[in-house]
Amino acid sequence: MIQLREVGLRGHDRPRLQDVSIELRPGRVYGLIGPNGAGKSTLLAVLAGLVRIDRGSLLGSPWQRGEAVGAVFGDADLHRGRTVRETLLLRARFVGADGSAADEMARRVGLHAVLRRRVRALSLGMRMRLAIGVALLGSPPLVLFDEPMNGLDPNGIAWLRSIVSDLRRGGVTVVVSSHLLGELETMIDDAVIVSRGRIARVEPVESAEAGACEIRVGDAAEFLAAVTKRGVETAVEGCVIQLSIPAAEAVRMAVEVGVDVLAVAPAARSLEALYEEVSIAEFESEVVG
Repeated sequence: MIQLREVGLRGHDRPRLQDVSIELRPGRVYGLIGPNGAGKSTLLAVLAGLVRIDRGSLLGSPWQRGEAVGAVFGDADLHRGRTVRETLLLRARFVGADGSAADEMARRVGLHAVLRRRVRALSLGMRMRLAIGVALLGSPPLVLFDEPMNGLDPNGIAWLRSIVSDLRRGGVTVVVSSHLLGELETMIDDAVIVSRGRIARVEPVESAEAGACEIRVGDAAEFLAAVTKRGVETAVEGCVIQLSIPAAEAVRMAVEVGVDVLAVAPAARSLEALYEEVSIAEFESEVVG
């Protein structure tokens, strides 16, 4: 397990990180979300060992015990004059792997057909695949992705989702930063919201709003009339009714009204909704302060 305890990092005109504390567990995927300049990339750089913190402590990161960390910070680190195979071979040798591992990784990232092509001749999506392949060589226990979906088409994003799923099953700790919240939501276990250099909230993506649910009933019109009369907030999407009350209470009301309950579940909160909620709270605290 990787632990950050009250980590702080100074910048030129303001702190880059302030009192950051979090635990990152093996086999879980963490999604960093927040506005530009919030500190997401800086936090990734700290985890990768690329910057030295000013205060606090970082414990359990692989680089601290001499192991490699897989990190993707765009494609800027790829030498434009090297071929795909040369790039993978160099990383393979660095992590103690052989040429066969480099060739296998080329197949895994879908670049086996362009091994002799130079990096400067690759599309942005291909370069991102190559950067991911370089990061995964040597089976690092910690993998960091900063905006890994840049340049990837829908098939590439689906491929990345499968890569992340494989890493999770392998017990790897994965941290992904992205502005594409809809896509990010499909691959992470925990949302880490970063704001003004602080971690504003950490919340499992499968968590649901305790006071809301979605329900399908036999007679939607009769049920809607009854719950609206009782002051319950409602919204309808197709045949699904969204209610501002817990699922158990909704079922009791349906029974009282005398309509059949076809399906009921807690209303999952999207990353967009969670981010908006935290952003509003952060703004209001800043105004009050």
